[in-house]
Amino acid sequence: MPEQSLPPIPVHVDWDAVTRVSRTTLTTHLWAAPLLRRSSPVSKRAYESLRELQADNARFLSFWTHPHLSVPALHAPTETETSWDFSHLDPLLADFMDAAEGRPVVANLAAIPSWMFTDSAPELGTDPDAAIWHYETGGPPRDESLAEIADYFERIARWYIDGGFTDERGRRHVSEHAYRFAFWEVLCEPDVGRSWTPADYTRLYDLVVQRLRGLDPDMRFVGLSLSPITRDADYFWHFLDPANHAPGVTVDAVSHHFYASPALGNAVGTEGNAPFETWPATFFAQAEGFLDKVELVESIKRRLSPHTETHINEIGSFAPDVMAPEPEIPEEYWALGGAVVAYLWSRMAEMGIELVGVAEFLGYPTVIPGTSLVDWKTGEPNARYRVLQLLLDQFGPGDKLVTTSAGSELAPEPPVHAQGFQTEHGRRLLLVNRSAEPVTVNLEAAGRPERITAVDTGTGDGPAVTTATNDTVVVVGPFATAVVDLA
Repeated sequence: MPEQSLPPIPVHVDWDAVTRVSRTTLTTHLWAAPLLRRSSPVSKRAYESLRELQADNARFLSFWTHPHLSVPALHAPTETETSWDFSHLDPLLADFMDAAEGRPVVANLAAIPSWMFTDSAPELGTDPDAAIWHYETGGPPRDESLAEIADYFERIARWYIDGGFTDERGRRHVSEHAYRFAFWEVLCEPDVGRSWTPADYTRLYDLVVQRLRGLDPDMRFVGLSLSPITRDADYFWHFLDPANHAPGVTVDAVSHHFYASPALGNAVGTEGNAPFETWPATFFAQAEGFLDKVELVESIKRRLSPHTETHINEIGSFAPDVMAPEPEIPEEYWALGGAVVAYLWSRMAEMGIELVGVAEFLGYPTVIPGTSLVDWKTGEPNARYRVLQLLLDQFGPGDKLVTTSAGSELAPEPPVHAQGFQTEHGRRLLLVNRSAEPVTVNLEAAGRPERITAVDTGTGDGPAVTTATNDTVVVVGPFATAVVDLA
C-alpha cells in the first residue's frame, strides 16, 4: 500500500481566550570576552550589534575563566600596597553601557580573586586574553566569615556606582563612574567551580546585599545564577526560604541557566561526537526536561517566596567541539539554535517567567563557540541573533497570550509549536519548526494571514525575511522561527 502524505498541520487559535498577559522581558547576556576589547577588530561591530537589539536588562558578566580581564585585584595586598587595577575591565563595561543607551542593565561582576581562597595559587601568566580554566581551584575562603569577599564586591560596586573606594590599606581610588544598574547579580554558577553550598552562598548573598543596597536604593538583587548541570533542589529550597536570610534581606530575583547540547564525545574536535541529524531531537528533548525543572522551581518559589522574580538569564545551545581551535559547526545549527531559543521563550512567557536571556553574545573557538549570537570573526549577527531580534521586534511584555494548539488526530505531536499573541500591533502567531524539513500548516482556524516574517536555514545570517500572503496554507522552513501577522 503506498504511503500517504499527511495533510497540512492545523493550527487553532481562540483569540477570545486569554491565558496570560506576558510579563517576560527578553534580553541577552554579554561576558567580558577578549574579542570585545577595543584592540580587537571584532569589538566595534559586536557592540553595534548589541546596540541594534535595543534590549532591556541586558546582562554584563565578568567571568573567572579570564581573570586578567575580570578580576581587578589579581594579587593579595602586601603590607603597604594593593593590586587594584580596572584598566582591563573598565573599557569592556563602558562599551557595554554605551551600547545599552540608557536602558536598564544587569551587572554580574562575578569573578573572585583566587588568593581569597586557601590552597589556591593558579599560574596566571601575562596574556590577558588567555583562558585559565583552573582559576577556580583550591580550598574554601580563607576568611570563614566571608567578609573579605563581600568587601571586595563592595569596592567594585563603589568604583562603578559611587565614584571610587578606599582600599585595604586606606588608599583612596577615584573613578569617574556613576553607573546605575537595575539589578546586581551575586556570583555566576556558584554550584560549579568552587561548588558553594546553599548555606554558604546564602550567607555571601546577604553580606553583599547589605553592603551594596545603600549605594543605589533602586537597585535590586539577583541570587543563585545556577548552572545547567545542577540537580540539587536544596539550592532553591534553602535560598528562597526567608528564614535563612539575615533580617531585612529579601530575594528580588532568582536565576538559573540552560544550554542544549549533543553528546560531548570530543570537546576539542569532531571525531566521536554525535552526528548533526541527532541534535534537533536531543535539543528539544532537553528543552522539555528543562521546562519541567522550571515548573518545579516555580512551585518552590510560590511556596516560599512568591514575590521573587525568576530570571532564566542564560538560555542557548552549543555544538560538541566546545574547546576546538577550529570548530566544525554545521550551518544549519544556527537556525536550530534559534528555534530552541524561540520555543523556550514562548513556553516560559506562558509560564509567567519575568526574564529570559539568550546567551551568549560572543563565543569563539576554544571558548564554547556554538553559544555565540555574532560571528567571532566579524561581529556580524548570525541566525541565532536574528531570531532574538525577530522576537524583540514582534513581541513584548503586555502582550496577551491566547489558547493555541497545533496538530490533529493524525499528527498529535506535530513538529511545529504555535502560540498566539494579541499585541499592540494586532494578532500575531508564533510558529517554531523543530524539524530539519519544511512543514506545511493550515491556519484557517487561526485567522487570515497578511504576512509572514521568518528566520530559517534558508535566510542564513541575514535579517528575517517578510513575505506577504493571504493563503491560509503556508510552508514553514527547516528550523524556522516565523511570525504570522493575522487580520
